[in-house]
Amino acid sequence: MRRICLTGGIASGKSTAARLMAELGAHTENADQLAREMTAIPAVRQALTDALGRSFYAADGTLKRAELAAYVFHHPEALKKVNDLIHPRVIAELEARYEKVKDEPGCFVVETALAVETGYVDWFDIAVVVTASRTERLRRLVDRMELTPDQAVARMAAQLPDEAKLERADHVITNDGTYEELEAQVRKLFAEICP
Repeated sequence: MRRICLTGGIASGKSTAARLMAELGAHTENADQLAREMTAIPAVRQALTDALGRSFYAADGTLKRAELAAYVFHHPEALKKVNDLIHPRVIAELEARYEKVKDEPGCFVVETALAVETGYVDWFDIAVVVTASRTERLRRLVDRMELTPDQAVARMAAQLPDEAKLERADHVITNDGTYEELEAQVRKLFAEICP
């Protein structure tokens, strides 16, 4: 089973591309979803609280995601601490999941925002980067995620610029157009890399 990294900046459209690949038959995993699941583990919850010097958990143990995001995207050192705690666990889980299916035909697609930043991109056979213009990404963040323009800019600034991701890309999907245009690109690429 071929390992495909599907990465890109926030609001680039990588989740839509991943969903389309799943519909085409790929085995897909979402690193962000796994990271959310990791934050519910008691040992991780305690480690995050210790690292940040305060708790971002509600009384029932659920993570206050909006509060944590607002904090870490304005405190780069806190974001690094969170990433250092969560990403190794996510990577280990993804690799364990791959081991279970690696002898099957097809593609193992991992949707991950931080593959290049963490060096995880090197584990994959193929890296696909989904891009969109800064203007389009800001619009999506404000319209769909209901962020303020300042919050949207802060989240984008906290990620590696697209140019750095593109240097590592084997294939690029440009997502500034319609859903149908994105779907056509994904179908074409999928036929090429997931025979």
